[in-house]
Amino acid sequence: MLPWGLIGLVVVAAGLWAASLRRPVDLSRPLETTGAVQSSLPNSRPVEVGVFNIHGCKGTDRKRDLKRVADCLHGLDIVALHEVRGGYATNQADELGRNLEMASLFAPTEWRWGRNDFGNGLLTKIRLGGIQQIPLAMTEHTYRNALLTRFQYGDQTVQLLVVHIDLLADRDRQFQAVADLFCSLTAPAILMGDLNVDADHPGLRALLAKPGIHNALAAAPANKGDWIIAKGMTAVSARVEPNDASDHPVIRASLVLNDPSMAGRSSRKGVRR
Repeated sequence: MLPWGLIGLVVVAAGLWAASLRRPVDLSRPLETTGAVQSSLPNSRPVEVGVFNIHGCKGTDRKRDLKRVADCLHGLDIVALHEVRGGYATNQADELGRNLEMASLFAPTEWRWGRNDFGNGLLTKIRLGGIQQIPLAMTEHTYRNALLTRFQYGDQTVQLLVVHIDLLADRDRQFQAVADLFCSLTAPAILMGDLNVDADHPGLRALLAKPGIHNALAAAPANKGDWIIAKGMTAVSARVEPNDASDHPVIRASLVLNDPSMAGRSSRKGVRR
Protein backbone atom coordinates (compact mmCIF):
# COMPACT_ATOMS: atom_id res chain seq x y z
CA MET A 1 0.00 0.00 0.00
CA LEU A 2 1.34 3.44 -0.96
CA PRO A 3 2.18 5.89 1.85
CA TRP A 4 -0.40 8.62 2.34
CA GLY A 5 2.22 11.25 1.59
CA LEU A 6 2.97 9.73 -1.80
CA ILE A 7 -0.73 9.42 -2.58
CA GLY A 8 -1.15 13.09 -1.73
CA LEU A 9 1.68 14.06 -4.08
CA VAL A 10 0.12 12.03 -6.88
CA VAL A 11 -3.25 13.71 -6.34
CA VAL A 12 -1.67 17.18 -6.35
CA ALA A 13 0.34 16.39 -9.47
CA ALA A 14 -2.77 15.11 -11.24
CA GLY A 15 -4.69 18.25 -10.25
CA LEU A 16 -1.94 20.53 -11.55
CA TRP A 17 -1.77 18.58 -14.79
CA ALA A 18 -5.54 18.87 -15.28
CA ALA A 19 -5.48 22.61 -14.49
CA SER A 20 -2.69 23.17 -17.02
CA LEU A 21 -4.72 21.79 -19.94
CA ARG A 22 -6.02 24.39 -22.38
CA ARG A 23 -9.78 24.32 -22.88
CA PRO A 24 -11.96 26.49 -25.12
CA VAL A 25 -14.13 29.15 -23.51
CA ASP A 26 -17.81 29.67 -24.27
CA LEU A 27 -17.77 32.09 -27.21
CA SER A 28 -21.55 32.49 -27.12
CA ARG A 29 -21.45 34.68 -24.03
CA PRO A 30 -22.10 38.39 -24.72
CA LEU A 31 -19.20 40.82 -24.62
CA GLU A 32 -19.29 44.48 -23.67
CA THR A 33 -16.60 47.08 -23.20
CA THR A 34 -15.78 48.37 -19.72
CA GLY A 35 -15.27 52.11 -19.28
CA ALA A 36 -16.55 55.39 -20.74
CA VAL A 37 -16.42 56.10 -24.48
CA GLN A 38 -17.56 58.79 -26.89
CA SER A 39 -20.54 57.85 -29.05
CA SER A 40 -18.86 58.42 -32.43
CA LEU A 41 -15.88 59.98 -34.17
CA PRO A 42 -16.28 63.02 -36.46
CA ASN A 43 -15.00 62.39 -39.98
CA SER A 44 -13.18 65.72 -39.87
CA ARG A 45 -10.07 63.85 -38.74
CA PRO A 46 -8.56 60.39 -39.36
CA VAL A 47 -9.39 57.49 -37.09
CA GLU A 48 -6.21 56.29 -35.39
CA VAL A 49 -6.02 52.50 -35.14
CA GLY A 50 -3.33 50.19 -33.84
CA VAL A 51 -2.36 46.55 -33.44
CA PHE A 52 -0.16 45.25 -30.63
CA ASN A 53 0.62 41.65 -29.75
CA ILE A 54 1.59 42.37 -26.14
CA HIS A 55 3.08 38.91 -25.46
CA GLY A 56 1.44 38.84 -22.05
CA CYS A 57 3.19 42.17 -21.27
CA LYS A 58 6.53 40.33 -21.29
CA GLY A 59 9.24 42.49 -22.84
CA THR A 60 12.42 41.66 -24.67
CA ASP A 61 14.14 41.56 -21.28
CA ARG A 62 11.60 38.85 -20.25
CA LYS A 63 10.17 41.13 -17.55
CA ARG A 64 6.44 41.77 -17.34
CA ASP A 65 5.70 45.50 -17.25
CA LEU A 66 2.16 46.61 -18.06
CA LYS A 67 2.94 50.32 -17.88
CA ARG A 68 5.70 49.88 -20.45
CA VAL A 69 3.09 48.37 -22.79
CA ALA A 70 0.66 51.22 -22.09
CA ASP A 71 3.33 53.80 -22.91
CA CYS A 72 3.46 52.39 -26.45
CA LEU A 73 -0.24 53.00 -27.11
CA HIS A 74 -0.92 56.68 -26.51
CA GLY A 75 -2.78 58.62 -29.22
CA LEU A 76 -4.86 55.77 -30.61
CA ASP A 77 -8.65 55.62 -30.92
CA ILE A 78 -8.90 51.83 -31.21
CA VAL A 79 -6.28 49.19 -30.39
CA ALA A 80 -6.39 45.47 -31.16
CA LEU A 81 -4.52 43.51 -28.48
CA HIS A 82 -3.26 39.96 -28.79
CA GLU A 83 -1.75 37.42 -26.39
CA VAL A 84 -3.63 39.07 -23.55
CA ARG A 85 -3.46 37.23 -20.23
CA GLY A 86 -6.31 36.93 -17.80
CA GLY A 87 -6.22 36.71 -14.03
CA TYR A 88 -8.43 35.72 -11.14
CA ALA A 89 -9.62 39.27 -10.41
CA THR A 90 -8.83 41.24 -13.58
CA ASN A 91 -7.05 40.93 -16.92
CA GLN A 92 -4.37 42.79 -18.84
CA ALA A 93 -6.80 44.45 -21.28
CA ASP A 94 -8.80 46.04 -18.46
CA GLU A 95 -5.62 47.09 -16.66
CA LEU A 96 -4.32 48.75 -19.83
CA GLY A 97 -7.68 50.46 -20.33
CA ARG A 98 -7.55 51.95 -16.85
CA ASN A 99 -3.97 53.11 -17.39
CA LEU A 100 -4.79 54.76 -20.73
CA GLU A 101 -8.29 55.98 -19.75
CA MET A 102 -9.83 53.95 -22.57
CA ALA A 103 -12.69 51.49 -22.57
CA SER A 104 -11.51 47.89 -22.67
CA LEU A 105 -12.67 44.42 -23.58
CA PHE A 106 -11.11 41.02 -22.93
CA ALA A 107 -12.17 38.23 -25.30
CA PRO A 108 -10.60 35.06 -23.88
CA THR A 109 -10.19 31.99 -26.06
CA GLU A 110 -8.61 29.59 -23.54
CA TRP A 111 -9.57 28.45 -20.05
CA ARG A 112 -6.55 27.34 -18.02
CA TRP A 113 -5.49 27.31 -14.36
CA GLY A 114 -9.11 27.77 -13.32
CA ARG A 115 -9.57 31.07 -15.13
CA ASN A 116 -9.94 32.77 -18.51
CA ASP A 117 -6.24 32.68 -19.28
CA PHE A 118 -5.47 33.80 -22.84
CA GLY A 119 -7.10 35.66 -25.71
CA ASN A 120 -7.62 38.90 -27.57
CA GLY A 121 -8.53 42.34 -26.34
CA LEU A 122 -9.68 45.75 -27.49
CA LEU A 123 -9.06 49.25 -26.22
CA THR A 124 -11.27 52.01 -27.56
CA LYS A 125 -12.25 55.64 -27.17
CA ILE A 126 -15.23 55.12 -29.50
CA ARG A 127 -18.44 53.23 -28.73
CA LEU A 128 -18.48 49.77 -30.31
CA GLY A 129 -21.69 48.00 -31.24
CA GLY A 130 -22.82 44.45 -31.89
CA ILE A 131 -19.66 42.70 -30.70
CA GLN A 132 -19.52 39.10 -31.92
CA GLN A 133 -17.03 36.32 -31.20
CA ILE A 134 -16.39 33.92 -34.05
CA PRO A 135 -14.47 30.68 -33.40
CA LEU A 136 -11.73 29.76 -35.84
CA ALA A 137 -11.23 26.18 -36.97
CA MET A 138 -8.47 24.32 -35.16
CA THR A 139 -6.88 20.87 -35.07
CA GLU A 140 -4.45 21.46 -32.20
CA HIS A 141 -5.18 22.52 -28.63
CA THR A 142 -4.65 26.22 -29.28
CA TYR A 143 -7.94 28.08 -29.47
CA ARG A 144 -8.43 31.25 -31.51
CA ASN A 145 -11.32 33.57 -32.26
CA ALA A 146 -12.17 36.60 -34.34
CA LEU A 147 -13.96 39.66 -33.01
CA LEU A 148 -16.44 41.40 -35.29
CA THR A 149 -17.86 44.76 -34.25
CA ARG A 150 -18.65 48.20 -35.64
CA PHE A 151 -18.36 51.88 -34.82
CA GLN A 152 -19.66 55.20 -36.10
CA TYR A 153 -17.27 57.41 -38.04
CA GLY A 154 -19.15 60.58 -38.91
CA ASP A 155 -22.36 59.35 -40.58
CA GLN A 156 -20.80 56.07 -41.66
CA THR A 157 -20.78 52.68 -39.92
CA VAL A 158 -17.34 51.06 -40.07
CA GLN A 159 -17.12 47.28 -39.70
CA LEU A 160 -14.13 46.15 -37.63
CA LEU A 161 -12.68 42.63 -37.71
CA VAL A 162 -9.95 41.81 -35.18
CA VAL A 163 -8.12 38.48 -35.22
CA HIS A 164 -5.07 36.55 -34.05
CA ILE A 165 -4.41 33.63 -36.39
CA ASP A 166 -2.53 30.50 -35.35
CA LEU A 167 1.14 30.30 -36.34
CA LEU A 168 1.30 26.57 -37.09
CA ALA A 169 -1.02 23.86 -38.42
CA ASP A 170 -4.23 25.87 -38.70
CA ARG A 171 -2.82 29.12 -40.06
CA ASP A 172 -3.78 28.85 -43.72
CA ARG A 173 -7.29 27.55 -43.06
CA GLN A 174 -7.94 30.23 -40.45
CA PHE A 175 -6.53 32.94 -42.71
CA GLN A 176 -8.80 31.94 -45.58
CA ALA A 177 -11.85 31.97 -43.30
CA VAL A 178 -10.93 35.45 -42.05
CA ALA A 179 -10.25 36.72 -45.58
CA ASP A 180 -13.60 35.40 -46.80
CA LEU A 181 -15.40 37.04 -43.88
CA PHE A 182 -13.66 40.36 -44.46
CA CYS A 183 -14.55 40.30 -48.15
CA SER A 184 -18.21 39.74 -47.22
CA LEU A 185 -18.41 42.84 -45.01
CA THR A 186 -20.00 46.03 -46.28
CA ALA A 187 -17.45 48.82 -46.82
CA PRO A 188 -16.03 50.69 -45.04
CA ALA A 189 -14.34 47.92 -43.10
CA ILE A 190 -11.05 47.31 -41.31
CA LEU A 191 -9.24 44.03 -40.72
CA MET A 192 -6.46 44.24 -38.18
CA GLY A 193 -4.50 41.87 -36.06
CA ASP A 194 -1.70 39.36 -35.84
CA LEU A 195 -2.29 37.34 -39.00
CA ASN A 196 1.02 35.45 -38.71
CA VAL A 197 1.71 35.83 -42.44
CA ASP A 198 4.28 37.89 -44.29
CA ALA A 199 3.84 39.90 -47.47
CA ASP A 200 4.62 36.90 -49.69
CA HIS A 201 1.91 34.65 -48.27
CA PRO A 202 -0.35 33.55 -51.16
CA GLY A 203 -3.54 34.14 -49.21
CA LEU A 204 -2.54 37.67 -48.26
CA ARG A 205 -1.46 38.48 -51.80
CA ALA A 206 -4.79 37.23 -53.12
CA LEU A 207 -6.70 39.30 -50.57
CA LEU A 208 -4.78 42.49 -51.35
CA ALA A 209 -5.28 41.93 -55.07
CA LYS A 210 -9.07 42.23 -54.72
CA PRO A 211 -10.56 45.54 -55.93
CA GLY A 212 -10.98 48.16 -53.23
CA ILE A 213 -8.91 46.38 -50.55
CA HIS A 214 -6.03 48.49 -49.30
CA ASN A 215 -2.91 47.59 -47.33
CA ALA A 216 -2.69 50.37 -44.78
CA LEU A 217 0.98 49.52 -44.20
CA ALA A 218 2.03 49.83 -47.86
CA ALA A 219 4.25 52.82 -47.08
CA ALA A 220 5.57 51.41 -43.79
CA PRO A 221 8.55 49.08 -43.32
CA ALA A 222 7.95 45.39 -43.89
CA ASN A 223 6.57 43.49 -40.92
CA LYS A 224 6.45 39.83 -39.97
CA GLY A 225 2.82 39.23 -39.31
CA ASP A 226 0.83 42.17 -37.92
CA TRP A 227 -1.45 43.90 -40.42
CA ILE A 228 -4.04 46.63 -40.90
CA ILE A 229 -6.11 46.15 -44.06
CA ALA A 230 -9.02 48.34 -45.12
CA LYS A 231 -11.69 48.73 -47.77
CA GLY A 232 -13.63 51.90 -48.35
CA MET A 233 -10.87 53.65 -46.37
CA THR A 234 -7.33 54.84 -47.08
CA ALA A 235 -4.32 55.24 -44.83
CA VAL A 236 -2.96 58.77 -44.82
CA SER A 237 -0.05 57.58 -42.68
CA ALA A 238 1.18 54.37 -41.08
CA ARG A 239 4.20 53.21 -39.18
CA VAL A 240 5.75 50.19 -37.50
CA GLU A 241 7.20 50.98 -34.08
CA PRO A 242 9.75 48.56 -32.57
CA ASN A 243 9.82 48.56 -28.77
CA ASP A 244 11.16 46.64 -25.79
CA ALA A 245 7.73 46.07 -24.19
CA SER A 246 6.94 42.99 -26.32
CA ASP A 247 8.42 40.76 -28.99
CA HIS A 248 6.14 42.47 -31.57
CA PRO A 249 6.16 46.05 -32.85
CA VAL A 250 3.21 48.41 -32.49
CA ILE A 251 1.43 48.90 -35.83
CA ARG A 252 -0.32 52.25 -36.32
CA ALA A 253 -2.39 53.70 -39.14
CA SER A 254 -4.41 56.88 -39.66
CA LEU A 255 -7.44 56.02 -41.80
CA VAL A 256 -9.97 58.22 -43.60
CA LEU A 257 -13.06 57.39 -45.61
CA ASN A 258 -12.39 57.17 -49.33
CA ASP A 259 -15.29 59.49 -50.13
CA PRO A 260 -16.81 61.30 -47.12
CA SER A 261 -19.65 62.59 -49.33
CA MET A 262 -20.91 58.99 -49.56
CA ALA A 263 -21.10 58.61 -45.77
CA GLY A 264 -24.22 56.82 -44.63
CA ARG A 265 -25.35 55.46 -48.02
CA SER A 266 -24.23 51.90 -47.34
CA SER A 267 -24.00 51.99 -43.55
CA ARG A 268 -27.65 51.06 -43.04
CA LYS A 269 -26.90 47.55 -44.34
CA GLY A 270 -24.96 46.67 -41.22
CA VAL A 271 -22.79 43.58 -41.04
CA ARG A 272 -23.08 41.06 -43.83
CA ARG A 273 -21.89 37.55 -43.08
